[in-house]
Amino acid sequence: MLLSHYLPKILTALFGGLFIFAGIYTFGEPLLFDRLFICILIFTAVICRKNINVLGVVVILVAQRLVEETAWSISELEYKDIIKAAFYFFAIAIYWKVKYDNASRILLIALFAAIASEFYWIYTKQNAPEIYWYAAHAGFFLFARHLFFMRVAYMEDLFPNRKIDSINLDWQIYKLSVVFAALQLFMVLEYVARSVFGQTHIEFVWVTYPYISQLCYTYLVWVIFFESYKLLLPKLLRA
Repeated sequence: MLLSHYLPKILTALFGGLFIFAGIYTFGEPLLFDRLFICILIFTAVICRKNINVLGVVVILVAQRLVEETAWSISELEYKDIIKAAFYFFAIAIYWKVKYDNASRILLIALFAAIASEFYWIYTKQNAPEIYWYAAHAGFFLFARHLFFMRVAYMEDLFPNRKIDSINLDWQIYKLSVVFAALQLFMVLEYVARSVFGQTHIEFVWVTYPYISQLCYTYLVWVIFFESYKLLLPKLLRA
């Protein structure tokens, strides 16, 4: 009884402190944090390997991460105009897919501001900043949000003989995806303010972006652990 009462609080405090430390320690080291994030996803998949719902969430997160890393690598290639057009095309396709969601307005505003600015920079023959990445990145987060929303339906089609349920982890990441997408929108709008309207003194989002992004990802790591741990704890206590 004593163990069952204090164990959740002890583990919550212990791992909460560890994740906060990890978030601070890896700041400015995105590759290190990426490895930590992937390790936590793998660890979660291993300890929750019998919970198909947690595994489904992990698969979506890993797929999203792979898409982001692949897209970033592509953005570093030559043929910038073709790559830029492709990114905008996929972002528009994502908007069309998720337009039922009110959060899709974030992507719509980002696309409108970014594409309109691209035409302005072409007309004025200015070097365009690569804001297409942030517009597309907003699309990645909103498409992932769509997958979390539809995860139960998709998995029921794939695994008709398994019991598929919505879990709180779906809902937590579903909500957090909007924060990530909104951060990309703010970055687009600030670029537009600086490069189109000449407000070069506005750098708030640019300066705070790494801090806010790291904070959000640290919270995401915490959510993955905490929600998975809540599902696993009853079995641990019975053991």
